[in-house]
Amino acid sequence: MSICEGLAVVFVCSDPAAADAAITSAASTVVGAGARDHLRASRQHEARSLLAAYRLGQSVYDDMLVSLSATQQMRVRGAADKAAIGEISLQLGFSRTKAGTWLHLGDALQRLPKIRLAYLAGDVSTHRMSRMVYAAQLVPDDLVIDTDPTPGAACTLDFEDLALELQARPTTDTVLQDQLAEVVISLDPDGAAQTREQFAEVWQNLTVTADSSGHMNLDGCVPAEDGVHLSQRISTLIAERLCRRDPRRIGQQRVAALAEITGVPGTTLTCHCGHHDCPQRPTPNPTDPSDPSDPAGPSDPVYPSEPSDPSGHGTEAVSADANVPEAEPNSQPPPSSSAWTLVLDPAGSVVPRLRGYGAIDPALAEALTENSTLIAVPDTTERPPSGLIVVADRGPAPPVDPTGHGGHRHPPPGALTYTPSRRLRDQILHTDLWCRYPLCATPSHDCELDHLVKFNHADPQAGGWTVPENLAPLCTPDHHRKHLGIWLPTMHTDRTITWHNPTTREQMVTHPR
Repeated sequence: MSICEGLAVVFVCSDPAAADAAITSAASTVVGAGARDHLRASRQHEARSLLAAYRLGQSVYDDMLVSLSATQQMRVRGAADKAAIGEISLQLGFSRTKAGTWLHLGDALQRLPKIRLAYLAGDVSTHRMSRMVYAAQLVPDDLVIDTDPTPGAACTLDFEDLALELQARPTTDTVLQDQLAEVVISLDPDGAAQTREQFAEVWQNLTVTADSSGHMNLDGCVPAEDGVHLSQRISTLIAERLCRRDPRRIGQQRVAALAEITGVPGTTLTCHCGHHDCPQRPTPNPTDPSDPSDPAGPSDPVYPSEPSDPSGHGTEAVSADANVPEAEPNSQPPPSSSAWTLVLDPAGSVVPRLRGYGAIDPALAEALTENSTLIAVPDTTERPPSGLIVVADRGPAPPVDPTGHGGHRHPPPGALTYTPSRRLRDQILHTDLWCRYPLCATPSHDCELDHLVKFNHADPQAGGWTVPENLAPLCTPDHHRKHLGIWLPTMHTDRTITWHNPTTREQMVTHPR
């Protein structure tokens, strides 16, 4: 019996010690496959539990209404719903909040047969299923979507097909939710704006509750633009006040920044590195009469007026001949007084995007335009009439040539320059919205543009060129993971990237947008 087969048997046996021994002794080359098999099985079991719970609740609900007249049924529907939820909670031994969620998801799945069967097959986790269900409830019934921009092509999907296609990709739940939102907005912009207003009426809230050890929890649901603005203020304050040697976790730094922003008495964000040469160390104001040497007391600290690194990613240069992974510097636009950054399509066929959040409806984008930095979508990207993602199954696209020259016989303008032009960077940031490493949700504008085939500083003609076919956004951690060689990328002509593990021979494909 192979180790993988042994894992499968031990996991379902009743002996925890045997299961623990099998996991501990399993070889790293096969333990991943065993873990995936059991994760899939656990999703199958949870799907069956959820749908069985729905049937249980529905039975209780129907029993309360079956003998009543139509008028009487209207009066007790609320009580019947509560009874159904209460019975699920009692029978399965979890909270009524979770029982209510399961009941309503089970009810919605009755109208989504393709998603329901994929869920039962273990292809979809409960959380990803719930994201698809929520999005599906916002689109018209029996909608048929044209997914191929080619004139005369006949490639259509319903919303369930499209949702399942997107969820099958190696993306995080955050990315899937944003992709589904983009689809919903492109199909019904006015409906998306109305849904946003209705969501605000039901869910906007801010609570402050006691935790433990002298701490409180903040929990809130706020408009996207408010959350982005607060997040940017916190990030900017940290970049202005703290150097890289500050010993606190980023979470502690954010809490300290929020305390100053909200005006908590006696709180000022200062660097805790303790070094006298700290670049963010407060400097005394020579014009202030209350000099630190004055017996009357120290003056208020004066901080640098410009952030040393507003992106928060640092500006260290990498030597061309250093034996470390190469990285592209962040060529972000300089800080401005604009509250937000919007990515807009002048033609109106691409869904607007709010940097720091994601896809938003055109009405919200219009409301934010006056106080935003506007970035126009490059006019080189083909989009289908509906503005949707192209998901037609045309078979695997051919790989780009392995030289990193993008199929060009002669270097186009800028190809032999290490840093991409602003125009090229904007083009890639539009086609690739996130880090292109599997299962990463870092926005591309917070990533480095990586040469998939390394740029040769000594002989640019010989190395990988700075062309779209050889550039992909990678966040700093994933950029370093790529250079470890565990997963190796191959760019294809449609900008999909196949990540290949030479040890296990597994493959994952990440998609643009």
